[in-house]
Amino acid sequence: MAADKKDSSLSGQSKSPTLFTPRLKAHEVVRENVETPPLSTFLLFHELMSSIGAGLSIASTTEALRNSQVPAEVVPKLADRLKTDQKGMLALLRISESTFYRRRQSGKLSSDEADRIYRYIRLFTFATTMFHGDAGAAREWLGSPAYAFDRKTPLQHASSEIGAHEVETLIGRIAHGIPS
Repeated sequence: MAADKKDSSLSGQSKSPTLFTPRLKAHEVVRENVETPPLSTFLLFHELMSSIGAGLSIASTTEALRNSQVPAEVVPKLADRLKTDQKGMLALLRISESTFYRRRQSGKLSSDEADRIYRYIRLFTFATTMFHGDAGAAREWLGSPAYAFDRKTPLQHASSEIGAHEVETLIGRIAHGIPS
């Protein structure tokens, strides 16, 4: 009897094939605790500037950095993005609390301080890209002591431009599977 059922299914009376149709479209899939990776450092910088109401076109980012047009209010926004406190962010940026108070009064950071802000935005962007858009993993990695940096965190090691370059190099090596 089982053979009869088998024969009838092979006789051309079978149903037409069903096509697989996904329930969700690709743009509707959201991974939990994962932010969309910024397209570039310029865009993330622009996003931080916009979040404090500073009108800045992406084309004028370099001009803003060079001409001390970056508002001091970017510092707490960057601290929020990196999930650190403002005091820790000021230490990373090498800005004393009294200097930051004066910067808040004047409203603008110096061009050197703005460059340091941009440096940390750049590192966060690279780390987020390395972790395939997982900003939480990027934050955790940037805030964890690393053997390559004598047990300092990548954020601490990036307090100078050469240190930031070494962090970027390590990110590139990890992203490309090169032992470090």
